[in-house]
Amino acid sequence: MKNLSRVVLLLLACFAAPGFGADGNELSAKQSIRINATPEAVWAVLGDFNGTPRWLPLVTHSQIVFGTNNRVGAIRLVTRRNGTKVTERLLDRDPQNMRMAYTYVDGSVMATDYSPVLSVKDAGDGTSVVEWSARFKPLAYSGDAPSAEDERALSGFFDGVYKTGLENLKRVVENGE
Repeated sequence: MKNLSRVVLLLLACFAAPGFGADGNELSAKQSIRINATPEAVWAVLGDFNGTPRWLPLVTHSQIVFGTNNRVGAIRLVTRRNGTKVTERLLDRDPQNMRMAYTYVDGSVMATDYSPVLSVKDAGDGTSVVEWSARFKPLAYSGDAPSAEDERALSGFFDGVYKTGLENLKRVVENGE
């Protein structure tokens, strides 16, 4: 029960308050999935920086608030299913290599130094492999460095979001939604 309480408190803190305090060790999360569609068909959905509500269940709304969609430097305001909001900046978008990188700007952030990358690769036979990976540091809300348990919970959270997102992306692309 004590472990569950710590995880719940960590998640509540991440959603309820902007970051403050010391940050922790660099962590990572990584998920991939094979999709029965060409890389071009997958990129048409995944490569839209402002299109996450179409395939990512955690996101209910996304709006470009600065710059132009799909251009490096664009900033989107994302509304999560739980009502929290975060702004994210497009750092890199390479349509030829089907790769996109972004980061948090501000809002109800989950981590610091958050650097996710989405990529699509040709897996042959008309299929694709999509990878979503990130490096980040946990936020320490008490001023102390996060515990190993807190770090595992945060990495697990991102792994879960990425896994669910990629599974939904697969459904959307394969069903032509």
